[in-house]
Amino acid sequence: MINEQAIVFSGSKIKTKIMIFSVLTFIAAFLPTYIHSQFITGPLVNMSLILAAFLVGPFEAVFLGLMPSVLALTSGLLPLALAPVVPFIMISNAILVGVYYYFGRKKIGISILAASFLKFLFLFGIARLLAGVLLSGKAINAAILMMGWMQFFTAVAGGILAYIVLSFIKKSRILS
Repeated sequence: MINEQAIVFSGSKIKTKIMIFSVLTFIAAFLPTYIHSQFITGPLVNMSLILAAFLVGPFEAVFLGLMPSVLALTSGLLPLALAPVVPFIMISNAILVGVYYYFGRKKIGISILAASFLKFLFLFGIARLLAGVLLSGKAINAAILMMGWMQFFTAVAGGILAYIVLSFIKKSRILS
């Protein structure tokens, strides 16, 4: 089981947290501007959010979750027609962080599934609600696919990646 008390920072806590946050910001916010594949960037962004929650703090992780969708929109990864959905993507990232952070201290499998499912449920509901108003034709199907089950699968993959990284950090005592 992974929890925030299992990872103790050595040396300067502030400098270590800033360094970790910088790396996770690059992965979550800037890497998607270079790699335009939801199959790759989705898990990496979700992994970064979860790692930030445990290594830096949940509020910092929520802040980090605001960046990827804005940069995805400006880089063209997220179609311009979906701009009104950006605030909801940000909220879904906060849901992922909050649920995972809360349950992650108890049961890792449950936390990955619960956080991923609630993120998916929120985004899919919003996409279904707004798609008919904002989009037409094939764009509706693309938006629902992008904001639907794909969100669940990339969040689960990100949770699994985060668990692997946190386990490695704990076992190798990199941050202790």
